[in-house]
Amino acid sequence: MNKVTLILAVSAVGLLNIASATGDEAVGGNQALPNQAMSEIQQIKQQMAEMEKRHDAEIAALRNENGDKWLTQQRADEIREVVKDVLADSQTRTSLQGEGVTAGWNKNFFLASPDGNFTLFVTGQIQARQAYNYQSKSSRNPTQSGSVTYPKESSSNEYGTEIRRARIIFTGNVIDPSWTYRVAVAFNQNALVEGSAATNNSQNSTNGVVLDDAFIRKDFGNGFAVRTGQWKSAYNFEEMASSASMQFVERTLVNQYFTPKFIAGIELQYETALWRASVNWNDGGGNRNVSSVGSFSTSENNVQWATSGRAELKLAGEWGQFREMMSFRGREDGILIGAAYNWQRGGAGNVPTSAGVSGPIVGNDDGINFSYTADFNLRSNGFSFFAAFLGNSFYSRPDGAEAVNSLGAVVQGGVFLSDDIEITARWEWLNVSGGTYSVVSSGNTPIPATSPNALGSALNAQHFSIYTAGLNYYISGNRVKLNADLGYVAGAIMFSTGLFNQNIIGADYRTDQNSSATGQVVARVQLQLLF
Repeated sequence: MNKVTLILAVSAVGLLNIASATGDEAVGGNQALPNQAMSEIQQIKQQMAEMEKRHDAEIAALRNENGDKWLTQQRADEIREVVKDVLADSQTRTSLQGEGVTAGWNKNFFLASPDGNFTLFVTGQIQARQAYNYQSKSSRNPTQSGSVTYPKESSSNEYGTEIRRARIIFTGNVIDPSWTYRVAVAFNQNALVEGSAATNNSQNSTNGVVLDDAFIRKDFGNGFAVRTGQWKSAYNFEEMASSASMQFVERTLVNQYFTPKFIAGIELQYETALWRASVNWNDGGGNRNVSSVGSFSTSENNVQWATSGRAELKLAGEWGQFREMMSFRGREDGILIGAAYNWQRGGAGNVPTSAGVSGPIVGNDDGINFSYTADFNLRSNGFSFFAAFLGNSFYSRPDGAEAVNSLGAVVQGGVFLSDDIEITARWEWLNVSGGTYSVVSSGNTPIPATSPNALGSALNAQHFSIYTAGLNYYISGNRVKLNADLGYVAGAIMFSTGLFNQNIIGADYRTDQNSSATGQVVARVQLQLLF
């Protein structure tokens, strides 16, 4: 019985007393009823006292059992109320900034509007590499070759540490998810400038921050899209696959020879669940970040016209499987076949204004380059296979010069020994036949291909194969991984830059100085981190 019941009982006793007094007056002083009532009230009081004691005992027991948990719960409820007040205040303040901004980490750092119509993702890549190159003495740069004098004779053994890639990438959308963009900035390797300004204690760089991707893409729905700006050409699959998802430390030399790399233009795209295709009009391979007006009088790097396209048929799997060259354990089967072309007409009489062992950009020289390729990809549970055939014909050259035909092939694959350990193997082959064009000396005087000064031209006749074996440790997928590989060259590498000015130095190989050279060895270990 609680205190309210006690009050009601006392009130009832008072009413009974009043009734008893009234009754005494009416009946002449009868005391039986009040005495009975008083006796019952005393019993009620005794019962209430006993119940009060039991109630106090129960409360004491609960306190002994739970301590101050009931107080903790009370405090928690109070804190929740305070948090609600703070959040309500913060929402009011955010509303003063328009729709507000969402920021956080979802695979990568991002900023986004609440409705997702405006997004910005920031990613980055670092590749730190240890490289070793062996080249026999008979294949190395001599101190002097013909009229060309080199600063010093190269060593058979060259090695060191390099930051092969350091990039920051911005992607996202504006207005709505159909308007997307990508901007990629690369911090290039340093190149020591020989001469009076270069000393043992100075580092003069001819390179710096370079713009890679910079394009806008509009998705019109029903599979159609258009993009414009600068992007990596879809000509060859090996180049399309990101450097962050390679199976080997570096792409093949065959890739360096044929790839147009980055192009600038406008492109139409179409994609379905089974196939996709693209075709574009561009400024030609090898002309990244070059002005389209006045270029012939400045950098001389433009072409008269250029177009490229690619088509792919997916026989199994999902499109996303083919963004990586490897196939981790647990992945479903995927099969993809593709074909592509790159066709461009160089500028008439377009000869570089300065000499160099790399010679002119063949794709920009007077004539037509038609490149073609076909490739096959297989992805399975812990197993991957890739094969490609590539070709280029450089024809319609001035003065009836012979066409130069280049053919190449790549076959590679990988098998996972565990969830994070993969072994890989690769074979690549290049054959170049015909042609007489070579590098130029000072004064823009062409040098015949038979001259000992014809060093490093992509049009030099050459034939070689490279065999590479690798071992990969995926510490955290492609985000943090350790690659190691060893390559052996059977034959002579007679070019230093490819058809579209892609240098072999980035792959840690060196140009041989005679066609009878063979046996060059390259060993590389690389740690990659993506953020």
